[in-house]
Amino acid sequence: MSAISSEPRIEESHALLRDTVRRFAETEVAPRAAAIDREDNFPRDLYRKMAELGLFGLNIEERYGGSGADEVSTAIVVEELGRVSGAVANACLLAKLQAELICRLGNEAQIRRFVPGIIDGSIICLIAVTEPGAGSDVASITTTARSDGERWVLNGSKAFMSAGAVGNLAVVLARTDPSAGAKGLSTFLVEKSPDGNPRNGFVVDHKDELMGMRGLATAGIAMSDTVVPKANLLGTEGNGLTNVLGSFSNGRIVIAALALGLAVGAQDACVDYVRRRRAFGQAIGDFQAVRFMIADSAVDIDAARLLIHHAASLKDAGRPFAKAASVAKLYASDAAVRVASNAVQIHGGYGYTKDAVVERIYRDAKLTQIYEGTNQIQRLIIAKHLLEVPQS
Repeated sequence: MSAISSEPRIEESHALLRDTVRRFAETEVAPRAAAIDREDNFPRDLYRKMAELGLFGLNIEERYGGSGADEVSTAIVVEELGRVSGAVANACLLAKLQAELICRLGNEAQIRRFVPGIIDGSIICLIAVTEPGAGSDVASITTTARSDGERWVLNGSKAFMSAGAVGNLAVVLARTDPSAGAKGLSTFLVEKSPDGNPRNGFVVDHKDELMGMRGLATAGIAMSDTVVPKANLLGTEGNGLTNVLGSFSNGRIVIAALALGLAVGAQDACVDYVRRRRAFGQAIGDFQAVRFMIADSAVDIDAARLLIHHAASLKDAGRPFAKAASVAKLYASDAAVRVASNAVQIHGGYGYTKDAVVERIYRDAKLTQIYEGTNQIQRLIIAKHLLEVPQS
């Protein structure tokens, strides 16, 4: 059970979901978390089990195989998974985001073709936006899509794709009009090449060796004269930048929940450790300096959870939530790094070893400050809303 019990008011259905996912996380995921990180292998069996629990379709309508639950539910699920494994929580939120993106932008045929497979775990879908030379500056991507009769032909490469080494479907952002700048981008559903021939789909370019979030099969992908049917244009041509930025706003809520889960996991480990570890004839939890770090971490965790649930509730209510999502992501990810850093410090020399769970959490937490828009980008977004959007 988590050492941090305070949380926003949640419905009974949320509490039941939380307890179910917590049992799964503690019995199925936690015993494997260190090995997943050490071996850097994607846990396909756990991925399938999450699908069987219905975690990939929580926000999707029942007619497409989902549960029709709210965004708060997903935030709770990701937090609970993140407490024990950043990589497993990340795999879960990836499926959630891509299923939701296709449902939001796709036509009926696209939704029915791809979304049920994402929900049942048979399709691993990634979003392919980042490039070797284009990260935060999404509008500067160089991947191209050329219209050729009843098909599109794509060329380019993408970098740091979560699940890129194991995915079999990608939502690819590509430039369809070189003269239109940010308005010349479109999104496409591109399947993985079944035979390694890049004309038949995307291919894995290289697998990345990351500092943290190991086990997520992060990799680059490439397209070289890759043929995509006209029917695989996702959304309208020229609206690609808006498509992916909308996905990023959604993603920031669950990335924040992931960061929160990592912070809670680090705090749990600390509370257990300071009760057992003795120095100078007493438990180290009796020292004021240690108590202050534990208290500061508790404040960070409670504040992050409130911000996350606020952003999720705005989304569920159909209200604008982009600023709230950026606030939650910024605060929760910075908090996760602070809490994890304090956790390593409290564990002393042991905390700097691979045997300590807080060492893995520290490495995992850093990435939450970077992806779905760096925290510097989040500050720009928040300031833009405050300074440029009319205030009510």
